[in-house]
Amino acid sequence: MTTSVLILEDDLQLVRLFRHILCHEGFELIHCKAVSLAKSLVHQLRFELALVDVVLGPDDNGLDFVRYAREVRPEMGIMVISGKSTTMDRIIGIQMGADDYLPKPLDMRELVVRAKRLIQRLQAHSPSGSELLVQFSGFVLDKKRRTLCTSEGEFIGLTSREFDLLVCLTESGNRVIGRDVIASLVCGRSWSALDRSVDVMVSGLRCKLRKFHPSEILIKSVRGQGYCFGSVVEPILWTQRV
Repeated sequence: MTTSVLILEDDLQLVRLFRHILCHEGFELIHCKAVSLAKSLVHQLRFELALVDVVLGPDDNGLDFVRYAREVRPEMGIMVISGKSTTMDRIIGIQMGADDYLPKPLDMRELVVRAKRLIQRLQAHSPSGSELLVQFSGFVLDKKRRTLCTSEGEFIGLTSREFDLLVCLTESGNRVIGRDVIASLVCGRSWSALDRSVDVMVSGLRCKLRKFHPSEILIKSVRGQGYCFGSVVEPILWTQRV
């Protein structure tokens, strides 16, 4: 089965290289050069992955698309590919909603590996159980559509990893989850004592939840062990949705 990929890139030579390499790896590509068209495409079609350049022209910025796509297609993987490669550039890209950030010039082998791992991780966290819709502390978590919103219907933009982390925590039954487990389940890699990426990811998710519940600690730190969820999670039955 092919994987549908949207490419937002104005470098046509690079796009031709994408087609040459990625099509042989089982990817089906749709290319556009403008943010407005990319927004229209993700609104109408379903993509597993988007490859997004940041600098597209004097009036276009790929991060504008990243922010929009994360809202309307939270289940889609987003990889930023850009010549802007400072630490701050990468941080901003991730904060906007990107799952990964690759600097140019690209190593196509690395791009293929990262793209496949991202898609595999998203598919692995796609729920198949009965409790696909749950609620906690005034939030509604839809695991099928991969969305989080308030009980009033206001959507909260999460990155794919933040969403997977939240699912992991809400399914823990208030048990403590170690950083090594989170790194394995959410990031797909091993964890070391010097690795702060899990803590950074937890901090980002906390900030987004705290905007709506500033007085409630939903993700609790357990010193020397990891994290646990601090709210009661309840399934939403179909009768409650009518």
